[in-house]
Amino acid sequence: MCTMTWFKTEQGYELFFNRDEQLSRQRALLPTFQSEKEVAYVSPTDADAGGTWIALNQFGVTVCLLNHYQFQQIETYKDWTSRGEIVRSFATISSTIEAKRQFGILNLDMYRAFRLFIIERSGKNALFIWDGHKARIEYNVKAPKSSSSVNAKSVKAGRIKQFYDAGLDKSTNVSDYLQYHSSHNPDKSERSVCMHRADAQTVSFTHVSVDKHQANLAYLDGSPCEGKLAPPLSLDLVDSSELELVSIAR
Repeated sequence: MCTMTWFKTEQGYELFFNRDEQLSRQRALLPTFQSEKEVAYVSPTDADAGGTWIALNQFGVTVCLLNHYQFQQIETYKDWTSRGEIVRSFATISSTIEAKRQFGILNLDMYRAFRLFIIERSGKNALFIWDGHKARIEYNVKAPKSSSSVNAKSVKAGRIKQFYDAGLDKSTNVSDYLQYHSSHNPDKSERSVCMHRADAQTVSFTHVSVDKHQANLAYLDGSPCEGKLAPPLSLDLVDSSELELVSIAR
């Protein structure tokens, strides 16, 4: 249960992500600087499973995970691998081309259905989809992307309509997007972008901003209608070739 939007800018992109979760789950750990394969990235951590749903790296690439509830496999006996581990494994990629290669070698049968969204520093994006039976890739998809475990078809359609009614398909105003992600249209319920149910709600909000030189991740721990973004964690951007030269020098 999540809602994600984004838009391209002259120097990069802006991305916004509401994470909706069951209230029975532990509160996520706040974003921290992390590193893997000599690539630095920033991400929060799922306190229950140890993975994450969003990561921003020093190449300016953001990786986001949305569950694919409509295609959830029915096997309850299987020892599934947490989908949050997929984001960790893709957190160091430098492009959608590299992501395609990595997606191609994933043992997808280990995971419940998901959609993995990846956007490059240029704003080019790709959506990697596993529906539990077949895998496919869609390129340069349009915002918004949303998921819901309750009344999925109706909820997703409503959030898309709100997006277009607000003119966000033509807007590059950050404030417009912040308002959308904290909104309660048509009411404060499972249908609103800032989602509230008796058993679940929007538990965090992430804003990513990438330009030619720097990548920033700001995080709000809680519902976006009730709090403010913390100061961002920032990464100076590098090209993948620069890291290769450093690795060779070592």
